[in-house]
Amino acid sequence: MRSDYKSLKYNSKARWLSYWYQINEEVSARPGDVLIVGKGSGIVEKTLEEFLPDVRLTTMDIDETLQPDIISDIRSMPFGDNSFDVILCCQVLEHIPFEDLEGVIRDFQRITRDRVIISVPHKRKHIKIEIDMPFLRQKRLILKYPFNKGTIESRQHYWEINRGVSRHEFESLLKKYFKIDRTYLNEINCVHRFYILRIAD
Repeated sequence: MRSDYKSLKYNSKARWLSYWYQINEEVSARPGDVLIVGKGSGIVEKTLEEFLPDVRLTTMDIDETLQPDIISDIRSMPFGDNSFDVILCCQVLEHIPFEDLEGVIRDFQRITRDRVIISVPHKRKHIKIEIDMPFLRQKRLILKYPFNKGTIESRQHYWEINRGVSRHEFESLLKKYFKIDRTYLNEINCVHRFYILRIAD
């Protein structure tokens, strides 16, 4: 396993909240089988094994040292049509060039029977205000500064929302193949943007 996957620096408090969102979305979907694209630290996989013991989990990663079930590049996934109820793909898509992304999203549509859960980096300046109002469901209000369109900080990322690709451009691509059921941010650092994609009627 890559050494940083074992570190608390990588597995920060903000990333743990992203893990929670991934797990919560999977449990809420009540799937029969799940494909996890990008094994990473394995924390989500291990937790889902405990929470969903009857669900068939398949992991796929290009890094054989992570010991995924399937070793494959995301641009050539070796699965038949309608193979999985849910595909989970978080903080992975930005590691391939944006021009290759449409083929991957099209493949997701072909492979899934129900939904796809993804997250991607959404880099921009923001102000975060949290208000505790016990009788309201929405307790957090996020206000944005003007977009930060600086350079990409990670040498491993080809693009990020607002850094190389606009949010409108990214969501327009998703809508060609899916209905965007929901989108939201990890509220601790407001960097990981989640999309819950459903097969369009």
